[in-house]
Amino acid sequence: MVPLPPARTGDNSTADLTGVIRARRLQVWRRRLIAIGIVVAVIAVAAIAWFSPLLALQKVSVKGSELVDSDQVSSFVMDSEGGTPLPQVRPGTVEKSVLKRFPKAERASVHYSGPRSLTITLTDRTPVLALEGSSGYRLYDAAAVDLGVVDKAPKKLTVLGNSGGEPEKSTVSAVIRFLGELRPELRRQLTTIQAKDANNLQGELDTGKNKATVVLGDSSNASLKVRTAVQLATEGRTEIDVSVPSVPVTD
Repeated sequence: MVPLPPARTGDNSTADLTGVIRARRLQVWRRRLIAIGIVVAVIAVAAIAWFSPLLALQKVSVKGSELVDSDQVSSFVMDSEGGTPLPQVRPGTVEKSVLKRFPKAERASVHYSGPRSLTITLTDRTPVLALEGSSGYRLYDAAAVDLGVVDKAPKKLTVLGNSGGEPEKSTVSAVIRFLGELRPELRRQLTTIQAKDANNLQGELDTGKNKATVVLGDSSNASLKVRTAVQLATEGRTEIDVSVPSVPVTD
């Protein structure tokens, strides 16, 4: 800002002051017009990017999943968002639609990876139970989401043994609920589980040094039941009933 010169005396002092004020006003308006011009230019560039076909989505890369087919996810997103200018593609909306369409994924993280591409990183659901069947092992996570069939049960995953016929959904849900309450180290030690129904669960326990057959009862107090059974198995007990965990029964 240009400082005002000291006032002058004489016939021309008023004219000199008026000229200085006019010059200051012109300088202020010049700065305002420059600022307005910059804002208009930014808005124009943003508008061009928003609608420009040069930024249309043309590629979707998917990684991180073993349970979900990456090509299917890529095709799904391209069918719904392909050709849309990238600034109009909302990552949060894409994440929600992918998880809804592919429930075997627990999380999806969507990022812009170029002027015309997206990268999607998937995190699979964690299986807690393998249900033995004639065609292989059907996997379920702690929320009872069906994760598909595999030929061999993953190592250290509890297997619901085939006890003659397909178990009822309520029975499978009870087993999953039971396993979902266990910490991973306890779950790994419960190697197999049998279920006549939702209230009659029985398992095989392997502590690494000792093995035991355990009557578990219903799906309540899962953590307390398995902790108690592990302690008794460590002491050498091979037949354990913790259906009432406060009063365990052993051989």
